[in-house]
Amino acid sequence: MTASGTGPRAIPASGWDPRLYWLWILYNTLAFVTVLTVGFLLAVLGSNVFHLSLASGRTLVALLIATLGAILFGGVLGSLQWQIVRQRVPVTRKAWITANIGPALLAWLLVIMPAVIDAQNTDKNASTAYLLAASQSLALGPLLGLSQSTVLRPVTRRWGWWIGANLASWLIVDALVLLLAHFAAGPDVITADGSIAEVYLTLIATTPLTGRALLWVLAPSALTPTPRPT
Repeated sequence: MTASGTGPRAIPASGWDPRLYWLWILYNTLAFVTVLTVGFLLAVLGSNVFHLSLASGRTLVALLIATLGAILFGGVLGSLQWQIVRQRVPVTRKAWITANIGPALLAWLLVIMPAVIDAQNTDKNASTAYLLAASQSLALGPLLGLSQSTVLRPVTRRWGWWIGANLASWLIVDALVLLLAHFAAGPDVITADGSIAEVYLTLIATTPLTGRALLWVLAPSALTPTPRPT
């Protein structure tokens, strides 16, 4: 079964498709680089141009920046991921993007903007605070899987596994980063300052497992039959 309109293709029972797998990694990589880079500029703009602080009274400006960051995340990541999802199931672009915006907004409101505002209050570097906050918001990764699973639930019986796959992926990557930082003096982007390149790599490292899990969750044997149009 396909939803891309390109005609039927033979799909193994396991759901494996190397083309879709590598496209998932590529599209997520492009999305993370774009989102983090533009988000970085938004955070610096809020600090250096609008001078956001607890005493500035510019809560609405901070909220606007956080909303723009979340819409950017949901729009870019959601659109690119949807290009893969739609080739297996008839999920609308709007539904998938919306499922990405909610968790992103929480990350910006609860983690990123407070860190940038705190840096402004204490005369710290806002760009450094953004990088650390962006890496700390990785903990909200499983929430993204939970939100996306609500879109997958009507089309696959394995929708619950998508939550577990996202949780496992983020936990494994976080654990590896902490181990590298502790035993090999590697990048510590979770509890200490890290470069933007290290944050990129940490995010990208989550995609191989989620990519394989997505193909299994959307395997033909797991899909819910959809009624034929009359």
